[in-house]
Amino acid sequence: MNGDEHKPIGHQYALAMLKGGEERVRILASTNGSQTTLDAFLRVQDEEPVPAFLHSALCAMSLPTKRPKDDTQPIVREDGKYALAINPRPVLQNIDGKSVLKSLGVPYGAYPRVALIYLLSQAVMKQSRDVYLGRNFTEWMRRLGYQTVSYGPRGTANLMREQVDRLLACEWQIRWDGTEADDNAFAVRDVKISNEYAGSLDKNGAFAREIRMSEAFYSHLVDHAVPLNEVAIRELKGIPTALDLYTYLAYRLPRIGSDKGQIISWDQLAKHLGNEADSKRFRQTVRETMQIVSAVYPNANVDLSGRKVVLHPSPAPMERKFVGPHLRLVGQDAPETAPRSSVAPGAVLAKLPAKASEPVWAFPSGSLRFGEREKAFRDIGLSKGHPWDIDRMAEAFRTGFPGIKRERSDAEWMRVWESFVVRYAERRANKGDD
Repeated sequence: MNGDEHKPIGHQYALAMLKGGEERVRILASTNGSQTTLDAFLRVQDEEPVPAFLHSALCAMSLPTKRPKDDTQPIVREDGKYALAINPRPVLQNIDGKSVLKSLGVPYGAYPRVALIYLLSQAVMKQSRDVYLGRNFTEWMRRLGYQTVSYGPRGTANLMREQVDRLLACEWQIRWDGTEADDNAFAVRDVKISNEYAGSLDKNGAFAREIRMSEAFYSHLVDHAVPLNEVAIRELKGIPTALDLYTYLAYRLPRIGSDKGQIISWDQLAKHLGNEADSKRFRQTVRETMQIVSAVYPNANVDLSGRKVVLHPSPAPMERKFVGPHLRLVGQDAPETAPRSSVAPGAVLAKLPAKASEPVWAFPSGSLRFGEREKAFRDIGLSKGHPWDIDRMAEAFRTGFPGIKRERSDAEWMRVWESFVVRYAERRANKGDD
């Protein structure tokens, strides 16, 4: 396979799909894969991506994967400019008929990760601090992708309930000391995800159907949300390390500017993932975990084979097409048009250089809802892309347009952006999306 057998299995499946379609993927899986990775790969390729979001700080720093020895103590993650503290504040509980202040402990494992992604995704997509959970706990669990919901001491419902209560009772401190222009430095101190949450059951014993996210947390979430694919989250929902690796790569890879990539140490990666295992065991765990992660994120170009971890610039997980030099067939030219079907083949891609007299800029990196320069882009999005969300359109554009890193005049950007918005709105309308 010309060295392809050393790539993560998701990369191998993608190459097989490009060369011979699904049949060739199945043949490869029978000799060099597993049913789990095959099923995950095919489901992610077959289903339309569903947007999900997570705060960038929580992509870079993870919750504990296992219950800490003393889970009532704060969890602190720190690595250079990143810092995250999770403080399990005591809550008022009724124990044997008496009101007692007691710490529930820090959240850990896969359940709070899945719940957190759901809560934050709903807030971002609905553009509201009020997040609806469901009519009852079973319905909410199914919304999270758990088709079989069991009750009892070790049932999935009670395990999730415990972790959600832990998650929302904690206070969070997040520090992000930016040193580069695009770092978007910020700090959030002593906030809860939801100030008004009193437990998954209200005082009458009924399911709390809705939570209201705290204003401080919500405001920072809107500015620092990282797009994920909910279909991939469903495939990884039982593996905390896989969720951590996926969300970390989803945050980091699309932001790498150098074609040479970025080199980090295994110790740095361990700090990001919150893993305290010895170095040899950690490397083995990550390499094994990358197999299932690559199945749901085959565009992730990461080299885990050496003494250092090499991260290469890669498209965001919402991109369905196989793009990037690590997935192209040998001798195949790089695509000259956007890989996403939302850009019309005949769209004006503005390949000519701007006139010398015109200043050139990058496409706006943040929300299009605010800012003077963003106003022109915002007006096009609102008029040509109605009723679709302008920031979701902008994220799709940043993901799918191959020349997104090149600086252009605003006039050029307007032509490209307007063509994209028109086609995006047409495609979504034809699909009958909500």
